[in-house]
Amino acid sequence: MLGSVGRGAGAVALAVCVAGNTAGCAATVAHSPPARRPSATHTAGTQTPFTHSVVRVRGFASSCDQRTEATGFVYAPERVLLNAHVVAGVDRDLEVVLDDGRRFAARVVAFDPEVDAAVLRAPGLTAQPLRLTRAARTAAVVVGYPKGAPVPAVLPATVRPDQPAESYDIYNRKRVSRQVHRFQGAAVTPGMSGAPLVTGGDRAMGMVFAVDMDRADVGYALTAAQIEAVAAAGENATTAVPHDPCS
Repeated sequence: MLGSVGRGAGAVALAVCVAGNTAGCAATVAHSPPARRPSATHTAGTQTPFTHSVVRVRGFASSCDQRTEATGFVYAPERVLLNAHVVAGVDRDLEVVLDDGRRFAARVVAFDPEVDAAVLRAPGLTAQPLRLTRAARTAAVVVGYPKGAPVPAVLPATVRPDQPAESYDIYNRKRVSRQVHRFQGAAVTPGMSGAPLVTGGDRAMGMVFAVDMDRADVGYALTAAQIEAVAAAGENATTAVPHDPCS
């Protein structure tokens, strides 16, 4: 199930999604078309150091009988940033998986359904963090795990300056305004919700949360400034926070 938001020309869909019904996009795998496995030219695996900082996130939400698989990225020791709608309602088997196959049990320690951002704590996770940056760049790469891919895809993108986007929280209850980057050239597929928009080698200027329903190569990322508060709240938190119900 994909949400939409009116932005003049064309709608965008969550997953991950600018607006509307965030119920699905990458999170509702059962309702998403299968993604093609990335080609070797678009997959860095362990060849590029920062790809080791990008993780797969898996879990199961019993209340809605839904398994989720998406992307997140390490931004502080043992901490992973990702979209809130991905972990909404997840109460079983929550884990992060590195590109070398290592798995770490995780818990949600920060959760903001209006921004659509959350933080996981994964004890023992030692991947080098990506640093959030507000610096404006026109060239970046989207690094994420298409559904079923064992290693992350690295997709070059051209980025436009940040802009406001009117939409709804992940439960489609409250209208909110988010600051987003619009990028072009990287086709975001199911499983890539939460992928970082990487620039400068080790800096994340945003986090993917939406795709354009009319153009497969156009996506949207929450700006670093938009997700900083959630990141700060989760950086030293150790106690699990409520993150129900399913989105």
